[in-house]
Amino acid sequence: MKLLMIATALAVAPAAAWAQVDGSESLFKASFEGMFEAPEPVMLPQKVMDPNPPVPLDGGVILLLVGGAALARKHFKE
Repeated sequence: MKLLMIATALAVAPAAAWAQVDGSESLFKASFEGMFEAPEPVMLPQKVMDPNPPVPLDGGVILLLVGGAALARKHFKE
């Protein structure tokens, strides 16, 4: 039964593929239609993003900077 189903599928598959192609074009030509044409370039508008907002130096950032400087001084002092 499996062999009959496989044989039927192999017999019907090429016929279905040929039925989708117009009679004036070959299957090979229809398969590669437009594949090797260069696409048109996409133009992106300039200044898409706004500039980054200013970052305030709050207490946490200052603490990180001072801590990093102290650690670097200790590390490079040795």
